[in-house]
Amino acid sequence: MKSLSRGSRRSVALAFVFALLLASCNSSDDNSHPPLVLNVPSPNWQEQIVYFVLTDRFNDGDPSNDDQHAGEFDPTNNAKYSGGDIRGIDQKIAYIKGLGATSVWLTPPVANQWWDPLVNYGGYHGYWAENFVQVDRHMGSLADYQSMSSDLHISGMYLIQDIVVNHTGDFFAYVGGWDPNDPARYWTRNTGSVPVSAPSQAPFNEDDPTDPLQRAAAIYHWTPDISDFNDPNQLLNYQLYGLDDLNTENTVVRSALRSSYGYWIKTVGVDAFRIDTAFYVPQAFFSDFMYSTDPQAPGILQVAQSTGRQAFHAFGEGYVTDKAYEDTESKQIETYMSDAAGSDILPAMLNYPLWGTLQDVLISGHPTGELAYRIQDMMQVFKRPYLMPTFLDNHDVGRFLATGTMAGLQQGLVLIMTLPGIPVIYYGTEQGFMEARGSMFAAGFGSGGTDHFNAAAPLYGFIAQLAALRTQNKVFTHGAPTILQQNMSTPGILAYKMSYTGSTAIVVINTSDTVTMSANFATGLAPTSVLKNKFAVGTAGSDLVVTADGSVTLPLLPRSAYIWLAGPGS
Repeated sequence: MKSLSRGSRRSVALAFVFALLLASCNSSDDNSHPPLVLNVPSPNWQEQIVYFVLTDRFNDGDPSNDDQHAGEFDPTNNAKYSGGDIRGIDQKIAYIKGLGATSVWLTPPVANQWWDPLVNYGGYHGYWAENFVQVDRHMGSLADYQSMSSDLHISGMYLIQDIVVNHTGDFFAYVGGWDPNDPARYWTRNTGSVPVSAPSQAPFNEDDPTDPLQRAAAIYHWTPDISDFNDPNQLLNYQLYGLDDLNTENTVVRSALRSSYGYWIKTVGVDAFRIDTAFYVPQAFFSDFMYSTDPQAPGILQVAQSTGRQAFHAFGEGYVTDKAYEDTESKQIETYMSDAAGSDILPAMLNYPLWGTLQDVLISGHPTGELAYRIQDMMQVFKRPYLMPTFLDNHDVGRFLATGTMAGLQQGLVLIMTLPGIPVIYYGTEQGFMEARGSMFAAGFGSGGTDHFNAAAPLYGFIAQLAALRTQNKVFTHGAPTILQQNMSTPGILAYKMSYTGSTAIVVINTSDTVTMSANFATGLAPTSVLKNKFAVGTAGSDLVVTADGSVTLPLLPRSAYIWLAGPGS
């Protein structure tokens, strides 16, 4: 493993000193405790590796907050709270850092609806807010959150908070019909909601259209559930699976959301946001959310800059994938990053189209030509592909290993660690998890009664090696991909080159399960150039020598993968 250069070490040291200076305004008055390091300069986000934690299912650092005695806690039930919390993440920072991750993304820690009797499911995941500026009691305290943020920063890591702007929890519904001209008709309160039957935070507590003043305030869209996801009006204005849809065109709502989420940057030191259900909110909302100059409730970027973060990151969720050799949905995703005039909206979106194609090729056996197309296309369609998080699984789509093979997972990890984008590792992937929302701690749901923080696990070491290779070589974080070979009709070879300032990396996979194949492709390198093997899956790797015509030929075993480097740093 290579050490940092003298210049890099100096930069890191200066950044840390700056962080300590910034932290002085956030330090505790209790001299018995070290100052909190809440505000640090932004990193270069395209060089980050993210570890995504579903907090309730990760680690229980404080058992005293598990059960709030409202019938919401049951670790044997996937629909209820299991006990994971913010302290649990804090206690496992060394474990996460050892994996090679540089940032932690956690699910929304805000006060939630704990149980919704209308759907018989709980808000343990954090996406059903009742108060956007309070820490949920299951998650811990504000002090816990600040401590975790500080410990991450002291470790040289960064904090990404998941946020929701589209909706609150499910506190009302339309039963028996809906009259758009009379939103009070058929409206009913979800009186069985736990622990509250309405949000506690103003103005979101104005959710009763039977009150003329609340109806006139129009904090919500007084609408029923979406029944047609192909109808743009329903997508933006109706309730997503019963969740109360905020009127994000309303300036009062916009101001309240900017204030609510600016609070977490200023008070806890959050470094980035992941924005849930972005496609259910108009693009214009995000221009306001990020760039508003309102002095009372400034935009997120202005708030972040006031804390010393000059490159605050925010990436939205647009859960769509493209059919093979198409990019209609990719272009829709791009409209949330840049408007028709080319002005920036959100810095990034999750790269769901790449995820969909990885699933098709690595699990369903589609031709590797589909993946070659997706790689080339994402570099053309997306303005900032290097800032778009890439992933193999998450809490919404299920585990890769639930339907895929270990070999396919390893190939997928090689791909997201070497292609443009910010790789995201979903908690438990490093332990071979198959349960989408299983717990890492023994007492939690789906854990099998065992803790799963084994740093000696094969996948943990596999990911750590890949992460080190990526971190040590900017060709993977800054390089441009060129497709060298693909298979257009069946599973088989995909080869691509990453190039950056004189360095070249070549990545080759064979997705075939049964046939030994040979790769033969032009490298673009000078004859006799040596490609140093840095990583291999399914076989022992060896160095390659470029032939007189600039090509290389090599046999490929089924489900194998290779990474070679040439040039500086090889």
